[in-house]
Amino acid sequence: MAAPATALLADQRGNGSAGAAAQPRVMRAALTDDTNIAVTGPRRFVRVAGLRGFHRTSVSTRAVLKTDLHTALRGSVSLWFAPLEDISTSRPSVPSTLPLISNGTPPDDADSMAWGLYWNNGYPQLLGKCAPGGVWSQLDKSLAPFVYAEKLNLRRAQWYHVAISWDRPQGRLDLYVNGMPAGHNHRAGNFPVSGSQLCLGNPMMVLRDLVMQDRVPTAAEIRQQYESGRPPGHHDADTELRQLLNPVALPQLDLKLDASWAETYRCAFQDSRETAEWTRQGPHGRLDRFRMETTREGLLIETPDVIGVETRMYLWSGRVFEGDHWIEYDFRLESSEGLALLVVCASGMQREDFISDHGVPRTGSMGTILGATRNYHWEYVRRVEAMRTDVETQWVSKNPFFRNLHSGCIPRLERDRWYRLRFVKVGPRLHGSIDGKTVFDVRDEPFQNHGPVYDFGRIALRQMYKTRMRYRNLVVHTRNTLA
Repeated sequence: MAAPATALLADQRGNGSAGAAAQPRVMRAALTDDTNIAVTGPRRFVRVAGLRGFHRTSVSTRAVLKTDLHTALRGSVSLWFAPLEDISTSRPSVPSTLPLISNGTPPDDADSMAWGLYWNNGYPQLLGKCAPGGVWSQLDKSLAPFVYAEKLNLRRAQWYHVAISWDRPQGRLDLYVNGMPAGHNHRAGNFPVSGSQLCLGNPMMVLRDLVMQDRVPTAAEIRQQYESGRPPGHHDADTELRQLLNPVALPQLDLKLDASWAETYRCAFQDSRETAEWTRQGPHGRLDRFRMETTREGLLIETPDVIGVETRMYLWSGRVFEGDHWIEYDFRLESSEGLALLVVCASGMQREDFISDHGVPRTGSMGTILGATRNYHWEYVRRVEAMRTDVETQWVSKNPFFRNLHSGCIPRLERDRWYRLRFVKVGPRLHGSIDGKTVFDVRDEPFQNHGPVYDFGRIALRQMYKTRMRYRNLVVHTRNTLA
């Protein structure tokens, strides 16, 4: 039977109370036996890589930790977990939520969590939330208390250390994996406070060494937590995470624009007649705050500063392109926030020109590229809520499968400076660079249940809300692959 749910709590008031002598409350649960947790249902304690931890072996098992530390004004939780299988995003009919710690009812229901940390079979893969309800339904409308790591594939029998901290008065959430910053939200709002217990674990993972406190540790302290508890032989997981979470230098492009390439389109974006060849899709709302004009310095697009699904837009090329692609243009970010991306090879589901056949979609919703067309898209400026701003995170996806081809980061781009973007697609190879520095170099294989390699369709420049960008000197070269 379950042991009493007692916790090792220091007998002091939290850091939200008055008094210079106030000390933080700290709770530690080793999770090597039933001490500190009340367990109902099948469970076991098992060794993984020489370290013992708690394993919830059934979806019906409830492992309850009595605490109110998650309701503190400021606080943090950290724990170690080890997956029992290699885990990455798949697309089953029912997506899986794998909670690490939560107050969901039931624990595996992400929407019911008013406070929780869980791995998600979808995008993003690791989420911390401090509010009930759907993540995107709230982030699409306002600032909300969610933080996430976009990608976190997990290796079997490798221990991972995860930590999340919050500061409700400051609107801050920070997420760390293996001692490295993995996500943050420094404009979080609407933190509700509720609950006196949390549930632990899922049948896919083993947990150990849980620490909760009502203070925010420094990044150095979290790094030390990881270093002091890291088992030997975990180099593969650490290497993958460093490549994902820290900027890395990659080899330069080894291809040249030789005689096999033909220039098929050029647009300086300095003449309104050139811009008129392009088709704007959205935004549908707040047009009084939208600006698009051709200037001597290039095409200026400024989207509304209101968070919303209807405050986003696309600018589609006036023609389609076929074959291998070599696309270059200059861009200059003129706002401190925003998100900009490039769409290439956008066509209908049967390779038709989707605009000629189906017309221009009514709004600038992301759904156009995520579900309504086939395309590749590269997000190269990403500064909206809950995304890291200490670096410039990068995301390359194949749609409508939402297959992530690249996730990583580069040093933060400077505001009000021109950069040269280059996107090259040669057969299944996709290469992207900014100012000649490689951002990604990946392959899209055609026989892995993610559709064929795309080589036909329109190009689009897309901006989300709060984005002021300028574009100039776009050039498209193509190469015939059918002759």
